[in-house]
Amino acid sequence: MNTQMINVQAPDSILFPQPGVGKVERTITPTKPGRVKFKATYWPARLCDHDSQVTLVPDDQVTVLGRHGITLLVVPAGYISPGNSPEDEPGVEEASESQSLGFTQKLSSVFAKLWR
Repeated sequence: MNTQMINVQAPDSILFPQPGVGKVERTITPTKPGRVKFKATYWPARLCDHDSQVTLVPDDQVTVLGRHGITLLVVPAGYISPGNSPEDEPGVEEASESQSLGFTQKLSSVFAKLWR
């Protein structure tokens, strides 16, 4: 009998360059993944922030931040959004460095929670 060792690694989490918008199709809780429609396709999805006490129900909008394997990593719409920052107000040309850094730090903290 020929046996070989296969090195299998868990998939890495990947942060998308631009967050996207999805729609919940199957309920998602902090302990139970669900399903999201994203870019005209249905995907398994889980909350990016395991510490949150939120439950996402069908038809809720979510922000898709990235993926872990084929599972999308989501947060409730508006939870993390560059659109909530002052630089997106009319008349403001560019984000200040500190505002951009704030968004990046918040996003990084969400991903750090994945590995607890």
